[in-house]
Amino acid sequence: MISTGFKRDIKLAALMLTVLLISVGCQAEAAPGLPKTSPVERIPVTSTPMDLPSLPVPASTETPSQEKPVNQAAQTAELAVSNLSVVVATATPMAEPLASPTATTRSFRQASVTPPPSMAKMRITKPGPYSKLSSPIQMEALINSGDDGLVYVDLIGEDGRLMVSEVLDFRNYDAKNFYISPEIPFQINSAAELARLVVYTRDMFGQMISLVSVDVLLMQMGSSDLTPPEVELEPYRVDTPREGTLITGGMVSINGSARSVNNNPLIVELIDEKGAVVGSGSVQVSQPSDGSTHVPFRVDVPYTVTHRVRVRLAIHQESATRIPGMVWMTSTILFLEP
Repeated sequence: MISTGFKRDIKLAALMLTVLLISVGCQAEAAPGLPKTSPVERIPVTSTPMDLPSLPVPASTETPSQEKPVNQAAQTAELAVSNLSVVVATATPMAEPLASPTATTRSFRQASVTPPPSMAKMRITKPGPYSKLSSPIQMEALINSGDDGLVYVDLIGEDGRLMVSEVLDFRNYDAKNFYISPEIPFQINSAAELARLVVYTRDMFGQMISLVSVDVLLMQMGSSDLTPPEVELEPYRVDTPREGTLITGGMVSINGSARSVNNNPLIVELIDEKGAVVGSGSVQVSQPSDGSTHVPFRVDVPYTVTHRVRVRLAIHQESATRIPGMVWMTSTILFLEP
């Protein structure tokens, strides 16, 4: 029978053995080769997520105790990430960088200063040149009325005599540009005669503004035989100087273009309000070719004035047939000083 003292010794030994085992376990848990880890702060994702290889998370020697401040946690996370070497695998190769744009020089043809051709503001639309006409003449014309509201129509015979002269009153018309269709009766002694039908307008000083004409064949008997009009585009255009320009220095340099109504030169005149010619010049302009409608021209016109003068810059051509006189004329207003 086991004595009471022996039992006590066994219990004491067992207790000591238990304490020894617990001590050994604690030492093994605290061994330096197995450090405790602490959680790493997450880095917010700000770009498109990509598949990354599995990477070891570095151990921390700090013992978690309390929540770190935000800025300190961010610094810790940044430090942890900066020590990592990350290799990103992509399924397709990266596109080549775009080449830097190269400046390209483009050449442009300078725009022409010549305005596009315009229809004549004043022209005879019926009859056409050398139409055979019996009395009365059924005339049609586009008119740009003058300052006095009157339109003047003359019929000139082949010897230069004035056969018919009429004044058409359009002062009650509000429009400045309109069509007219007057009847012009005539009488001739021969079977036929060459004649010129002339239409013109005047300004407030009685100076001519515009003149248009057409040569026709008058018949004593028979029916009229009409031809189409020949002049539809404005024959003379002045690009510079513009209307109302003040010119000084004794010379007017005129740049423009022309579609001559015959082969005679263009005559340029500067006419004051009293009808006196204070300057004149002329320029020969060839007929248009290569599909162009007008031919450019330049002419310098000297003038003589003693004070500021309002003048009419008039461009016209003289007749190329046996009927004398002016056949076409246009004008614009300028101011001249010495």
